[in-house]
Amino acid sequence: MDHLYPTTTNESVLLLDEALVEAADGVEREVQPGAKVPFVMEPDADKPWEYGGPGLSRRIYLYGTVLHDRGKYRMWYFCRMGPHWRFADGNHQIPGLYMPRSDEKPYHYHGATADRYGRAFVDNDRGDLTCYAESDDGIHWRKPELGIFTFDGRADNNIVWDLHGASVFVDRDEPDPRRRYKAIGFCRRYRNIFLLCSADGIRWDDRDDLEPVARRGNEGTFNVVYDPRGSVFRAYSLTRLDDRDKRRIICYSESPALAGPWKDAVPIFEPTHWDDEIGRRKYGALRAEFHNMSAFRYNNLYLGLLGVLYVTAEQDPDDPHQMPCDGPIDAQWAYSRDGINWQHADRARTSAIPRGAGDAFDRGMIIGTCKEPVVVGDEVHWYYSGAENTHGGKLEYRVKRIGRATWRRDRFVALTGTGEVATRAVQVPAGARRLQVNADARAGQLRVELCDVDGRVLAGFAREDCASITGDDLRAEVRWQGGDVPAGAVKLRFALAGARLYSFTFVD
Repeated sequence: MDHLYPTTTNESVLLLDEALVEAADGVEREVQPGAKVPFVMEPDADKPWEYGGPGLSRRIYLYGTVLHDRGKYRMWYFCRMGPHWRFADGNHQIPGLYMPRSDEKPYHYHGATADRYGRAFVDNDRGDLTCYAESDDGIHWRKPELGIFTFDGRADNNIVWDLHGASVFVDRDEPDPRRRYKAIGFCRRYRNIFLLCSADGIRWDDRDDLEPVARRGNEGTFNVVYDPRGSVFRAYSLTRLDDRDKRRIICYSESPALAGPWKDAVPIFEPTHWDDEIGRRKYGALRAEFHNMSAFRYNNLYLGLLGVLYVTAEQDPDDPHQMPCDGPIDAQWAYSRDGINWQHADRARTSAIPRGAGDAFDRGMIIGTCKEPVVVGDEVHWYYSGAENTHGGKLEYRVKRIGRATWRRDRFVALTGTGEVATRAVQVPAGARRLQVNADARAGQLRVELCDVDGRVLAGFAREDCASITGDDLRAEVRWQGGDVPAGAVKLRFALAGARLYSFTFVD
């Protein structure tokens, strides 16, 4: 029955999806902010590729990837030195990689206009760098001295390439050990999307992948994730509308393989008048723009962290070193059933990772999140970039660091209150006999009843037949006098009394 909402044995179903909820009364959606750990990865003063020096920017971003791999956490993050030939201290030299221009001519490096393979330089003076770090616990990080490239003659650095955000994958089916790790991202030198390969995720090579795998002229994140259900790679990037404000929006592309063929990127998610209104109410903003999005498949849905820039001021025409516009960036939940058509988690546009207060390192912007979270046991860790400054301002005020937000399993958005939630008809998976719910009912209770597809309560499965669920449990067992969950199609009706409900799971 293709009209039934699909479920899978032992896989939780998030009640975040409005298409799953047939009726609700007395309950509301409540976004659950991530719990921030007391952790910050700093731009180091002794690493000029991270810290330009007094009066210059200090910027490290999680435009990139964090994996739990080889028994440890591994991070590929992004630095942007920012100062270039216009600044006396900014014209750094990294032979074989970053190519700073030596004067106002933008497309040459001391007379060279192409690399050793004959690829023409297009834009190479911003200092985009991919760096590597690792950790045993995901909180305390090491930046190893790799010696792959020299920086102003120094080999004691952790620079591995110069992608503007690297989406890194471990391809365990790759027969060639030299290509076991793959990375894809925007390379400013050629202003296109390129593929890299590596045996260890540290020493990268592009000699077999000289041509761009996708065409894209503008900078920004190109967050790529693999969707095993569709056997497809999905990419989320940004572009600008061709309107007066050149408003940023989210684009989408997909490919059966990292090497392509990639479909042309198309706009899929852009601000509405309501997003503009939210920005006006919260910040007195002129408009809202979608600055970036990271997204991945999570059981029955695709979850995305959307970076929303609320533009409070345009660029100062008398300051060439200011960003094009100013304003805070908030990180908000979005979700999709197909990875392409997206909607917001709540009308209020509540922050999933709230910006910090006071002198917090992320008080100005949550400017980006790594391409997808690290899921370890019952915890979902999403690493992100936080900034003291808002989007505009001068170079010396741009300070960006890396933090981490954590959610417990499924606990992204709750249905909460005192009332009822009824689902559409769902197919009980073959072999499933029990039902579990992820709920926090410490302040009240929760009961569940099962109905047929017409909404009639099944004998033995009314709420009066259900043992009251109290307490806080990721996998609370639902028990009825009627016994095991019946086979076939059912509707679930949840009766909440001061409880928070996140998901349910049919268990074998």
